[in-house]
Amino acid sequence: MRRFILLFLVLLCGTVAAQNRTVTREVDENGVVTITKYIPRCDTRHDLRLSIGSVSLMSMLYLDEGWGHEYTSISALDFRNQIKRADSYSSAKYFTGVISLSYGYNLRRWLQLGGTVNFAAITDSYKDNITNERVENHNKYFGSIMPTVRFIYFRREKVQFYSSVSLGLTITSYEPTVCYDATLFGCSFGRNLFGFAEIGNGIGGWGRIGIGYRFNSKK
Repeated sequence: MRRFILLFLVLLCGTVAAQNRTVTREVDENGVVTITKYIPRCDTRHDLRLSIGSVSLMSMLYLDEGWGHEYTSISALDFRNQIKRADSYSSAKYFTGVISLSYGYNLRRWLQLGGTVNFAAITDSYKDNITNERVENHNKYFGSIMPTVRFIYFRREKVQFYSSVSLGLTITSYEPTVCYDATLFGCSFGRNLFGFAEIGNGIGGWGRIGIGYRFNSKK
């Protein structure tokens, strides 16, 4: 396993170095060969992204059950709460998706540093058994803020392949909690205005799609 990880890191470093370096070979009239290595600067510095993500195990732990709080209240209902729930029923739950807004600053052509904020909610309510009127809302939500590091290991004019990792704090309906997110594989298509799709693990969801914009600040 260690050999596999080491080999992956070597290949990743080689890919990053190769795609960020241009080598030219020139021969003058006297037959003298000149080899020039040019490492280009990043053409855009700022990266804004807006995305929506699917459900994930971590998001459900925050939203649906609140790390066990809801399980405890349901499994150990006292007599008063049982009577209270007898004349009502729970309606269908609706998941908003994990809405994410991120910013990245290109330190290198292969490295971005920035931050990500997330928000998601589940809407739920109890309705009267006879009138079907809503008698109680039972919505749950979370919001998070995380520093983000993005590694771009394949970069062309209109295509980029990348991975990223984030670690930060989530505020739920119950209490603040440490959270993480990782983009295992991401791909963007477009130059300044672009779309992207990601496969990830963590609070952002297993799958994410979105749009983004790359730009330079005005001098």
